[in-house]
Amino acid sequence: MQNQMFSYRGFMLDSVRHFMKPADVRKLIAAARLCGMNVMHWHLTDDQGWRVEIRKYPRLTEIGSVRGRTFFGGVSGTENNSGYYTREDIREIVSFAAENGMEIIPEIELPGHASALLAAYPEAGCRRESELPDAGPWTYAVEVSGGIFPNLICAGKESTLRFMEDILDEVTELFPSRMVHIGGDEALKLHWRRCPDCQKRMREAGLRSEEELQRDLVLRIGAYLAAKGKETIVWNDVLNGGMLPDYFIVQQWMDGEDKIRRFMENGGRVICSETKAYYFDYPYGRIDVRKIWQYPRIPEWAAGYESRLLGIECPLWTERVTNLERAGFLLFPRLAAAGLKAHPGPLSWEDFRESVRETCRQIRDLGLTCAPEEWWDMPADRAEADIRADEDRIYAPEALPYEQKQHRWTVLDREEGRRIREGETKASVLREGDQTLAEICR
Repeated sequence: MQNQMFSYRGFMLDSVRHFMKPADVRKLIAAARLCGMNVMHWHLTDDQGWRVEIRKYPRLTEIGSVRGRTFFGGVSGTENNSGYYTREDIREIVSFAAENGMEIIPEIELPGHASALLAAYPEAGCRRESELPDAGPWTYAVEVSGGIFPNLICAGKESTLRFMEDILDEVTELFPSRMVHIGGDEALKLHWRRCPDCQKRMREAGLRSEEELQRDLVLRIGAYLAAKGKETIVWNDVLNGGMLPDYFIVQQWMDGEDKIRRFMENGGRVICSETKAYYFDYPYGRIDVRKIWQYPRIPEWAAGYESRLLGIECPLWTERVTNLERAGFLLFPRLAAAGLKAHPGPLSWEDFRESVRETCRQIRDLGLTCAPEEWWDMPADRAEADIRADEDRIYAPEALPYEQKQHRWTVLDREEGRRIREGETKASVLREGDQTLAEICR
């Protein structure tokens, strides 16, 4: 692989946090192809929206695709919050992509990032056991802020498994890709610890933790997709529950390098989406063109297993990307730089920059905005100012209460898991945790 071009050269478009019109999606596909990309990973479902039409479950779009004013920080609270892609929209975009040498891989998130799904079909969520006298069932809504939420589909009910299989049947009908992404990241286990159905599944399957329960659910979905001739991609968080079979591909984004390397040692295939180099919603102060040029083509965790590194993928998460102009500014020229990293052999900085410059000229001809050259190689003081400005947007006054709530959920989930692993009884840990949950949700 050191001397070969990566076979997987991708970018990810998140159409959930802000909806991107079909014509704009096609324009981004055409520009990404100019950068040498051959895959678009299309993030279609999350807490803040459900963007793909599913005939069998119409409430997914009737309820799940509609969102009111949002609080992502530093951007319009009303621009492109709602909308979904019809089956005809998707067929047209998939066809356009194929004509341009681009494969589209859909992502249907599970078990977490499921608030929009559960707002439409709450029966797919967990039951709740609690000693608090006023603790009713979990309630769900399409979320209006970023962050991590505790809303997971239930891993203990067979009806939920059938529900997800029905959805994936329609998704695989629409997308001919040989791969399907099912997410698996940032799944807080607060609901599962309190769900009698999930706890029963753990006992019956001999699972020791909720992380293993997530792996169990992912394995069952992956086996279903494998029977349809599909390979399953998951974020590297899923490896926290154990290794995966060879019809899984792991997308690395942050942490867990020891588990990723062990997965590769066992024959597993990996896509690199390292946050330090390829997360293009990050400001240019963190990742500019020169930093992409400097980042090692083969990350340290993949050394010796280069043949199992399929390639790279550059995500664009859109909490603070409300329109095509902003998307173009963040993607280009960085996607052109990433495309050059997919090729073997060193390039001098001067040659690298000139190649990026030429690609940007072609991208501008499509009517897209590229970041000007003064953003490509930022001096330290400007980079620090750009990072601070981005943090000020994230923690803007209207968004800060939501950010603080997400933080409290995350800390509680981590602490519950730690205390149970260290031998405290689950009942006592959950009893105390229920009090904290009640405070957070007031």
